[in-house]
Amino acid sequence: MNQSVPDVSPATLEVVPLGGVGEFGMNMMAVSWEDTTILIDAGVMFPEPDQLGVDLIIPDMTYVEARGDKVKALVLTHGHEDHIGAVPHVLPLFDGPVYGTAMTLALIEPKLQEHEIDAKDRLKRVKPRDRVTIGPFTIEFVRVTHSMPDCVALVITTPVGVMIHTGDFKIDQTPIDGEHFDLHRFAELGAQGVLVLFADSTNIDRRGFTGPEIEVIDAFEELFTSTQGKLVVATFSSSIYRMQVLIDLAVQFDRKVAFVGRSIVAGRAAGGAAAHRR
Repeated sequence: MNQSVPDVSPATLEVVPLGGVGEFGMNMMAVSWEDTTILIDAGVMFPEPDQLGVDLIIPDMTYVEARGDKVKALVLTHGHEDHIGAVPHVLPLFDGPVYGTAMTLALIEPKLQEHEIDAKDRLKRVKPRDRVTIGPFTIEFVRVTHSMPDCVALVITTPVGVMIHTGDFKIDQTPIDGEHFDLHRFAELGAQGVLVLFADSTNIDRRGFTGPEIEVIDAFEELFTSTQGKLVVATFSSSIYRMQVLIDLAVQFDRKVAFVGRSIVAGRAAGGAAAHRR
């Protein structure tokens, strides 16, 4: 007697970019295996000049809403707005933890307070080389250097192989905070074999390489020595390295520093909190 064999499709690793592909901003990706989905980053994009009345643009959350209770965690690579700005909009859609480094989580806390979201107990601090297990996924955090401190890449061991998500990075041989890009770990992973690599590609079509953060010191020092009056420096609130350089030079040249702007003041407070935790 012939018995029909049920059509059972093998489980597949599903990777769905929800933003940040072919655009600057809204970096967000969903990685799924059967009934487990993890989200990587949740960023915003700033509007174009013709988008009047729009403050921020967030990723389309339809996929996250459709996955429902299958979404188990949000994992963050670093604290730039295009990677964490949408966190307050994502947190109400699932019940799991949020993993990030000390600096990244310190930048998220005031956002949650501003949106009146009580989720501090869901913020889980990690360090480079730490590992966490979420369902079938094991995630290792690997140090990378960037234009802000405390950035990590994600090494995600899945049932079908190793996936690497680099986050944003530049290979800075002389990082201001002394935390070097973990090239040795990446070499080990390459030797062991990697299923797929998702790498930051901003300006990849430009020849050459991105200079280290210390390159700005000489230019700033020249300004300090040649200017008698006030110096006004415009910067992103997340440019912690640049602000540290300015403070060090202000001490060297006996100048006072004043921070102006809500984001700048909050960013310095968050940076101080993160430094204390570390």
